Amino acid sequence: MNIGWRDLSEALRTFDFINRQAEYVFEDWPGLPFERRPHLASARAVWPAVNVFETKEAFVYKAEVPGLAEGDVGVHVEDDTLILRGERKSPVPEGYTVHLRERGPIAFTRKFPLPGRVDAEGVTAALKDGVLTVTLPKSRDALPRQIAVKAG
Repeated sequence: MNIGWRDLSEALRTFDFINRQAEYVFEDWPGLPFERRPHLASARAVWPAVNVFETKEAFVYKAEVPGLAEGDVGVHVEDDTLILRGERKSPVPEGYTVHLRERGPIAFTRKFPLPGRVDAEGVTAALKDGVLTVTLPKSRDALPRQIAVKAG
């Protein structure tokens, strides 16, 4: 039997495809080690998810932090960086046995370079419905100003 390189290459591509599909099917399987779940590893690396937008007067950061209370989150402005720190605990009540834990404990630190100068004294943070909203007012120097033109 004579098999050409093209046939072998096609067979190897097929085996690779089947292997990737099998990994995809079993990646959420509870018995699979964490490092074999690439989508979970990348999701955990960027937790919490944050959106950043700018208004005329401020930069606003919104972070999804479900299950966290005011005392579980810290907000700091250092130099030109916003730092969010926190920890979600997942204690097991006395006498209970865990059968499934998909929302385990996690500690996080996220650092964001600020897109402009801010007034650090005016920074506010509010936690409502699992969303942390940090408002960083722009520095007066950074705000646009209207210059009056006078006839000479």
